[in-house]
Amino acid sequence: MTRRVARRRDGADRSLAATFRRNAAGFHQGAEAALARHPEGARYFLAIAIELALKAHLLNRGISDDWNRVYLRHDLSKALRFARRAGFNGAPAALPELAALLGPYYQVHAISRMPPEAIASVCWSQACTTVRDLIDAVVVAAGREASDHEGAA
Repeated sequence: MTRRVARRRDGADRSLAATFRRNAAGFHQGAEAALARHPEGARYFLAIAIELALKAHLLNRGISDDWNRVYLRHDLSKALRFARRAGFNGAPAALPELAALLGPYYQVHAISRMPPEAIASVCWSQACTTVRDLIDAVVVAAGREASDHEGAA
């Protein structure tokens, strides 16, 4: 079943979207800093950064924070799917696999219960790069949308 993405009548919440982008970048930086000494924390921070970046795009496209909270919750794969439906085409190639790996554990606050074989299946420094590329792509998309919006005014 396809769920329609609810858009705000008054347009995008660009201020909240910018806050989500900044917070995503902060969690990404935290993941990079924690990776060597606290890999479990780094995985958790990466999941948060993915969620915030994708939701920032949705906010920028006029999809409300309430809708995101109710329908997407902490489902990273679903957030990616809806971001794509909302026009986001800048996702790094490795993101769907990373979201699918982290998502089920992140949704239930169980990153610490990831099996060793799942953890070993990923180069976590490359995962950090993937998330950085995601955040950069969301920033670029937001800039493009802002300039499109200004041109229409």
